[in-house]
Amino acid sequence: MPEVPAHATPPQLDAVTEQAIDWLVRLDSGHGSDSDRRAFAHWLAAAPAHAAAWATLQQRLDQRIAPALNQLQTGGHAPTGVRALSAPPPDHRTRRRALLGGATVALLGAAGGSALWADRRAPLMAWSADLHTGTAERRRFVLDDGSDVLLDARSAADLHFSPTQRLVRLRAGALIVQVASEAQRPFVVQSAQGSVRALGTRFMVRQDEGRTLVSVLEHSVRLMPMREDVRMAPTDLAEGRSAWLQADRVEPLTDTRTDPSAWSTGVLEVHDQPLADVLDALRPYTPAILRASPEAARVGVYGVYPLDRPMEVLQALVDTLPLRVRRWGDWVVYVDVRGS
Repeated sequence: MPEVPAHATPPQLDAVTEQAIDWLVRLDSGHGSDSDRRAFAHWLAAAPAHAAAWATLQQRLDQRIAPALNQLQTGGHAPTGVRALSAPPPDHRTRRRALLGGATVALLGAAGGSALWADRRAPLMAWSADLHTGTAERRRFVLDDGSDVLLDARSAADLHFSPTQRLVRLRAGALIVQVASEAQRPFVVQSAQGSVRALGTRFMVRQDEGRTLVSVLEHSVRLMPMREDVRMAPTDLAEGRSAWLQADRVEPLTDTRTDPSAWSTGVLEVHDQPLADVLDALRPYTPAILRASPEAARVGVYGVYPLDRPMEVLQALVDTLPLRVRRWGDWVVYVDVRGS
């Protein structure tokens, strides 16, 4: 087994930082009102943590842009260059330059809050995991028993092998496992919601917020929710089927128009799925913080896109859907409905 480094698990992007980013987006939306500015001032003064989070965000702003944001906070108007992209211009090359950084706000990479922002490139929570990947990295591992594990980007798992069991604890992200046959030791993947026991050879497990997606690629698996106070029999899932594993139940996935394991080949496949799902799939492949307005998050998306080029995916969406994208350097990307 790999030796586990003795590192503490640093915090993820916290709620106050998320709020600071939301204020950044709102103040630079072009629709900020006096009421918004008063609400921002109230939020800023409400707690020292709010002021600290905003200061950290400000520290990462390019000096050319910080005065413009100061104007926005006090009721002025920012220069046009603060906007990353509104409605796409007709010339494709100009549009691409705008999205990929021509007219964006540059965020500094080394100022305060470096550990927090560094986590966007190399997930710090994975440092102590037996198996882990960084942002935009897929990696294959061969285990001691000969089983093969493919980790998606920004994923982490621990190994607990003994003479009686082979246990993989999925901390974050997704994995596909090709199980080596070994009758005396069952192979189990455990998530925050329950366990997935191999009855065959190949399956995928993805840890989402509050639930786990399981998809069987070959043969079958057995699902068991983790809540001990809920009595229920294990659920067997057959080849080609997928299900959500909850802490107290198993919910079969009836919509099978897309392949949940398509990430293993570096593609994102969507058929009339909301933009929110697309952004969720892209997040492990970019250090940027991706946000969308509620209206944009509901826009249906079709197509097959390259996971390894998330900014090109966003460009394709701007080209084909009524969306606009604004960027603040390499750190914050905001998608909105065009004309809103």
